[in-house]
Amino acid sequence: MGRGKKNGPKSARAAVFLILGVFLAAACVLFLKSEGGNEINPEVLKESPKERLPEDTGAVIREQNTETDLGADPAVEAAAMEQEFQRILNLSAGEFVCAGMAREGLLGRLFYAAGINEAVLARISGKSYTQNETVLPSDLSYLRMLYYGPDGNTYLGEMIVNQAIEADILDIFQKLYENRYPIERMVLVDEYDADDEASMQANNTSAFNYRTIAGSSRLSNHSYGLAVDLNPKYNPYVKEASDGSLICQPQGSEAYADRAAEFAYKIDEQDLAYRLFTEAGFTWGGDFNSVKDYQHFEMPY
Repeated sequence: MGRGKKNGPKSARAAVFLILGVFLAAACVLFLKSEGGNEINPEVLKESPKERLPEDTGAVIREQNTETDLGADPAVEAAAMEQEFQRILNLSAGEFVCAGMAREGLLGRLFYAAGINEAVLARISGKSYTQNETVLPSDLSYLRMLYYGPDGNTYLGEMIVNQAIEADILDIFQKLYENRYPIERMVLVDEYDADDEASMQANNTSAFNYRTIAGSSRLSNHSYGLAVDLNPKYNPYVKEASDGSLICQPQGSEAYADRAAEFAYKIDEQDLAYRLFTEAGFTWGGDFNSVKDYQHFEMPY
């Protein structure tokens, strides 16, 4: 009995607090319902990351679900690819194509051969080509190719070769490009008035040039479009003179006659270009006996 009397007031107070708590909870509910925008909208939880990106991010999000790819429209993608292809077609040889590598889907279309048309013939006549009965324009092919510059960007190149090797050259240079093999320049030797020395000084990779072998009256394999000089400044023509001194072409390339040294653009038996050319049946000038022509790859005439 004593305990019952002592606990009575506490029970009464607890009941009062319970009633007040219920009252306050009800008041809060009524208040929240009166504030229309404060309820949690389940749709907000479904909002995609793409929809919540700021408009100025420029981000392109490709969302996928288990049923379908909601990426770019294939027709839009194809149109953009074609537009890029046409832009590159309109560039001149030696011009910048793009930063880094070109889009993979374009590569097969940007390594191609064409005949020697009137425009090309006009460029080379009186320079790399003089009218003769041995090599006709119809024997030659004009190639357009991409090359990977030493700055890590893509450039547009050109070359004239014999039709007999056009497929090999296209394949070799596409593989060089895909492997980011650096080439400093690739334009027709006619850009240097067919002056072989000037072209080599510019480290220009080229092929056809109707001329004789230096110091002889015999036609070079370049005359037939069957030889390519690759990164010539760093892979010189080297000949030992009668007094034991070295004759190097181009001038000023003596430092690169030392093939034990390490430097950029060097061609040796471990080099990718060496492997690709020799596997295709070309002879490397670095294997010549009487002279060394480290830039030179040729197919027998």
